[in-house]
Amino acid sequence: MAGIYNGIQFRTRLEAVWAAFFDLAGWQWSPNPVSIEDWKPDFKVTFECGHSECNGSHTLLISVLPVKSLEKLAGHPALSYQFTVPNSDADGGALFGDNPAATEWVIAHGAGGGSEDLYFRVSNADVLWKQALNKVQQSC
Repeated sequence: MAGIYNGIQFRTRLEAVWAAFFDLAGWQWSPNPVSIEDWKPDFKVTFECGHSECNGSHTLLISVLPVKSLEKLAGHPALSYQFTVPNSDADGGALFGDNPAATEWVIAHGAGGGSEDLYFRVSNADVLWKQALNKVQQSC
């Protein structure tokens, strides 16, 4: 089922909810960025980072999947792009499932970096998720 958010029709309601979430979190986003090798991301997002050793922001290429957990998706192409994505300005690939707990990516951050999820970046993720769910219309 398609979803509509802010007058834009998305392929799925879940993608529309994530777009609403990104707006609520203050993240810049664009849908359907160009393919990277064998992978077609659903979103490109950029969010601010105040760490002194970062360049002011981080960019992710995200695949959205209708799953409650990412445990069985270790081989997904999005997760093979850690710390960089060739031929793009993205810091890494990411998977976003059907809730804030089902998110994962690996990027450089400060002098190190590593595995992150939405809760690392958005302290009120669950509240924003509920608001995003309410902002999206479902269409046939």
